[in-house]
Amino acid sequence: MARKTMVKKLKGSGKKKQYNKSNRTRCSPSDVAKLLEKLSSEQKAVVRDMGFGALENLSILNINKKMMMELVDSFNTNDNSMRTTLGRIKLDASKIGDALGLNARGNTYEKKIENKKLSDEQKAAVNSFKGVIILSLKRTIIETTVDSEENTRKFKRVFILFIQKTFLCATNFNPLSPKHFPTIVNVDNPRQMNWARHVCSFLLDGIA
Repeated sequence: MARKTMVKKLKGSGKKKQYNKSNRTRCSPSDVAKLLEKLSSEQKAVVRDMGFGALENLSILNINKKMMMELVDSFNTNDNSMRTTLGRIKLDASKIGDALGLNARGNTYEKKIENKKLSDEQKAAVNSFKGVIILSLKRTIIETTVDSEENTRKFKRVFILFIQKTFLCATNFNPLSPKHFPTIVNVDNPRQMNWARHVCSFLLDGIA
């Protein structure tokens, strides 16, 4: 489901705010929750081992769009905070980590891939996902077993792309974004990476 993510105010006083429908995101935590329900116990164990076990607590619900738009409208890009009736809430990696159960320590991912640093296997893996859409990712996750090292590595890559595309780092178009690919170059131990900072950086870059 598409989620509107930016607000455009009409010029002139007394005019009602209108949402710019050209700026949307396909953020859908319920898609992640529904997918996790379909995974085998072995697949769920790999998800937890990667550091994404907290995502199992996501609920299948509809997000109130009006409430989300009010939060977006209250966001101050000068200090990365939201102004609410309860005071100022500053958005940073530690808060995202606490809210989503993501690691907020360790190394961060590069924003772009440097092909000359990739192995042939890594290049092939990245290229295989170019132009791929969400539905294809979902099917591949469910169909991929984790009974071998090769299959487990494939499962990790597809799952990481899926949770970014649908929830953590959602974009406004269906195919995967090149911004998602640095996270699947090395999937030996995603748990050690600073996912909270990765998500926070992605979000702030999108708002700026």
